[in-house]
Parts: sequence; structure tokens; C-alpha cells
Amino acid sequence: MAAMRRILTPGEQLIVTTRRHGRMLVPPAAVLVLASGLGAFAAGWLSRGHLEQAVTWLPSGVRPWLALVPVALAVWVILGYCLRELVAWRSVSYVLTSRRVLRRERGLTRRDREMPLSLVRDVNVRQGFMQGMLRSGTIILSSGQSAQLTLADVPEARRFSEFVLDAIEELPSDDWEADRGDEITDFSDASLPWELRED
Repeated sequence: MAAMRRILTPGEQLIVTTRRHGRMLVPPAAVLVLASGLGAFAAGWLSRGHLEQAVTWLPSGVRPWLALVPVALAVWVILGYCLRELVAWRSVSYVLTSRRVLRRERGLTRRDREMPLSLVRDVNVRQGFMQGMLRSGTIILSSGQSAQLTLADVPEARRFSEFVLDAIEELPSDDWEADRGDEITDFSDASLPWELRED
């Protein structure tokens, strides 16, 4: 919460912050369970000497080392895929404030993209079959020109888009003046009626 407040400008209020839909973590979770189970089974099978009985030319005393092979492979899969996907999911967040929409990425690279609400001319929600079942979707914010901001796999996508439209309607007139180059000097709390919401 403190980190979110630090990105706000004076008079700006946080409406909602969320991450991509949790369904992205289902494949890594399945791979984690599968890799752990198979690794443990294979390590146990090898430690009991079954491979040495089947392959007689193996030198004696290799049993402890053979058991480490499936464990090492399982750890490699877990770190290389499961952990990487978890970090990728946690690194991206979507933030809606009373003035703008931000896509923040805080992984190995730090990238921010944002679009002021005063520039948004079109809010488009796209949902595939699975996304529709899970009420997630991709939201595309367009300025009506070449600029656009894409938010992929947003949970409760239609509700998020409604928040965006409501925030646009509640914009102070000063924000529209700012689009024409005027400097914003004052925003009163009374002109920003949003209360703090978090998903």
C-alpha cells in the first residue's frame, strides 16, 4: 500500500490495484506437483537399486548418485519454469487512479506504461471462452489516435472497465484543461469522490 501511495501525485486517489488473473498460475502449479512427485518416486526407485539390477554393467556404489539425478531434474524444472512463472505473475500489476491507468512491471526489468484518463476515448474488453467463464479479459484503452494501453488477463475485467469509465466521468474539469497544455495547480478532495478500493 505504501508503494502505491508513493506513485500518486498530489490530489490523486487510488481506486483499484490488481494483478493478472490467477489462472496463469494453474499450469506452473500442476508442473510443480508433477515434477515433485515424479522426482521423489524416481529417486526412491533408484535408491533401492532397481536400476543396478536391470543394468548389470553399472559400477558399484553409484546408487546414491543416481538417486540425485531425478531430484536435480525436478529442482531444475521447478526453478526454471514454476518459479519463473510465479515471479512473472507477481511482477505485473494494474493500477487505476482518479487520473490515470498504469501497467507496472517490477521484475528483472522495471517498466511502467500509463495513460491519463483524460486521453481515453475507447475502452474495449476482449474475452476468450475460458476468460469469459472466469470473468477475466484483456482491456484495451485507446486514445483515438495511435496511443493505446493493453492490460492482459485482468480479473473481473468488465467491472474494472466500469471503474475506468466511472473515473473518466468523475474527472475534474481541470484535467480536460491539462490536455490543452494548461498546468494543473489544484485538485480538491471534494472533486475526487472515489474511496479507496482494492482487489
